[in-house]
Amino acid sequence: MEIENKSHLERTAAEPRQAALHKVILKRVDEVNDTIRVLRLEIPDRGSIRFLPGQWLDVYPPTVPKAGGFTITSPPSRVSPTANSAGFLELAIQKSPDNPAAAWLWGAEDDILGSELDVRVGGSFVWPPPGILAFALRKVVFVAGGVGINPVMSMLSAVAERPGGAFDVHVFYSVKDPGPEREGDKILFLERIATLFARGKIRGSLKLFLTGSGDSVTGDPQRDVVSCNEVDVPFERRRITVDDVAGAVQADKRFAVVYICGVPTMTDRFVTELVSPDGLGMEPHRVLCEKWW
Repeated sequence: MEIENKSHLERTAAEPRQAALHKVILKRVDEVNDTIRVLRLEIPDRGSIRFLPGQWLDVYPPTVPKAGGFTITSPPSRVSPTANSAGFLELAIQKSPDNPAAAWLWGAEDDILGSELDVRVGGSFVWPPPGILAFALRKVVFVAGGVGINPVMSMLSAVAERPGGAFDVHVFYSVKDPGPEREGDKILFLERIATLFARGKIRGSLKLFLTGSGDSVTGDPQRDVVSCNEVDVPFERRRITVDDVAGAVQADKRFAVVYICGVPTMTDRFVTELVSPDGLGMEPHRVLCEKWW
């Protein structure tokens, strides 16, 4: 959506972005739930696109004059073709009728599949953390609200491709309660992330927070799980707090980094309290945030 009539390009004018536009082809559409689609964009030119985990794309669909901004959710390794598939980029698109680019990408599948789009890479919310040596880290904490999980998914996938790191990873993921069935495949990327932890690709913890259910905070412990393919993910019925994050990094804050992605009210509050001398007192360059409107 737009804030104060500013487009994606206007809001991100100060962000770094590559100069080149690239042609991609919309090859696949998967609907996660009623409001989120995951798209696969095939890259026709071998090795033409390079990006860091966490970056986004300026996306120009056909007939849409202004670009929409959408985070890449796949890791950089997927842009390289393999014996079984072409190189591709993955995006998760939230339904937003007021956003012309998103509205086009939510068109009827038969109308949009096979279409050619122009894309350009940009953004500074990236892994590895700028100016910090990843091998010197002890804790990496990701805080995501709703579709704020998108850059985190790319980062986690990249981390999982290089197992054996010295750091622990803690993911705090807050999302609207999907309903009484609480199926993991209806929550964006939950099954994928849970599988990375369950298979030991990433060492640490995944904590899920469901909001808007109207349930009590305690509930029934035997039912407080979201069912995924390989593991049931326990959840709490509340929002993520700064205390949750502080508890994960307190002992190692000089050797930790925190990534926060969500709505501005969330990111601003967490950043302020984590770096404030009266709060956790982390070094500012160790707390990175991305605001999605």
